[in-house]
Amino acid sequence: MAHVLIIGGGPAGCSAALTLRLRGAEVTILRAGASALEKAKRVDNYPGLPETAGGEMQRRFSEQAEKAGARIQNGLARLIQKTRRGFTVLAGEEMIKADAVLLATGVGRVARIAGEDALVGMGVSYCATCDGMLYKGRPVAAVCRDASFREDVDFLKSICPVDYYMEKPHEAPDGVNVIAGKPLSVRAEGERVILTAESGEKAYDCVFILRPAVALTTLLPKLEMNGEAVKVDEKMRTSVEGVFAAGDITGAPYQVARAVGQGNTAALSIAQYLNEKGETK
Repeated sequence: MAHVLIIGGGPAGCSAALTLRLRGAEVTILRAGASALEKAKRVDNYPGLPETAGGEMQRRFSEQAEKAGARIQNGLARLIQKTRRGFTVLAGEEMIKADAVLLATGVGRVARIAGEDALVGMGVSYCATCDGMLYKGRPVAAVCRDASFREDVDFLKSICPVDYYMEKPHEAPDGVNVIAGKPLSVRAEGERVILTAESGEKAYDCVFILRPAVALTTLLPKLEMNGEAVKVDEKMRTSVEGVFAAGDITGAPYQVARAVGQGNTAALSIAQYLNEKGETK
């Protein structure tokens, strides 16, 4: 049975999961946090669910997808790699294999610090548990968007001296050296990375940048974009064969009904793609 990985568990992802399950595919939905829908106080323009709170609507979508046989898993997709047979997706410390991938993460505005992209894998990492042991006993920085990465930081501080930087104000974990001022840029200097913040600059062996989302161009470097949106055709196919996209990630208008429709279209396209590859059963 073909396996489809859906990155994002909002309306588009759940809609696609239902159709793919009806087409006989194995489906995993990878969720990195709450969908935008869950934050909506009330949705008035979705047929059949009038004046429904966004959280309740999302609960129903997720529940229906699970009842249809989709597996919902919490985790942040960090890298998608194309293989001879399909894809391997790094999600936390786990490697997930899939025959096709659907991007349904919603609007992916990830504000990066200057110089970050050029140093990924060369002194900048997005995964503390993946790369932390490479820097055991060596000075590292943890740049955090919020307090949701406490476990990652706890792991780092158990093996390294850690300086803690905040992209947005929040409560820092215990046992770390908090550096005042927002981080501004990173640059390589020999074998070390210089992190510049509003309060000054400091050298590290690695800078771990921990956020609840990864920039799409980092997740899948060959992905063609249209501004901040993923470029798709009428079948929701992206520029990378076997990778599809649906929902707010493809651009405005940001509406639940549109996301659900695109999820269904993407699922039908994925089923056709897998059938042509001979991966259905």
